[in-house]
Amino acid sequence: MVVGQVKEVNEMSGEVMPEQASSALAEISRRQEQVIDAMLMPAWYWWSVAAACVAIGAAVDSNDTVVRVVVFPVAIGLIVVLTVAMIFGRYRRARVRSNELLGGPGALAIVGTVWLVVGATIGTGYGLRAAGTPIPATLATIVGGGILLAAGPVLRRILRHVMLRNLSGAGR
Repeated sequence: MVVGQVKEVNEMSGEVMPEQASSALAEISRRQEQVIDAMLMPAWYWWSVAAACVAIGAAVDSNDTVVRVVVFPVAIGLIVVLTVAMIFGRYRRARVRSNELLGGPGALAIVGTVWLVVGATIGTGYGLRAAGTPIPATLATIVGGGILLAAGPVLRRILRHVMLRNLSGAGR
C-alpha cells in the first residue's frame, strides 16, 4: 500500500521525498475517514427505526389485541436486529476500537439523542392523550420518528467529528 511504497522509496534511495511522505499521510488519513464513515449508521437505518416506531404507536391506538400481538414483536425485532447488525457488523468489519474513537463525547451524543427522541415521543403522547386526541400514540410516534430522522444525520456528523478528532489524538 502507500506506506509500503514509501518504504520502498526509502530503501532504494535512503530518503523519502517530502511530497511522497505527504502523499502517503494524506492517503492514510483518507482511508481512516473511509473506515469511520463505514461504521456510521446509514440514512435507511433511521427510516426503518422510525417506521417501526410509528407501527408500534398505531398498534397501541388500534386497541386490537391481535394487531398488537403481531406488530409489537415484529417492529421491536426489526429495531433490535438492525441495531445489532449495524453495531457488530460494521465495527467488526472496520476492525477499530470504537470505544477509543467514540470516547465520552460520542457516548454522550448517542445517549442524548436517545433521550431526546424518547422524551419527546412520550411527552407528546401524554400531552395528546390529555388533550383528548383520538390517536395520541400514533401522532406521538410520528413526532418521535420525525425527530429521529432529523437527529440521525446530525448524530452521524457529530460522531464522525468526534471519531476523527480522537483518531488524530486531539480529543485526548
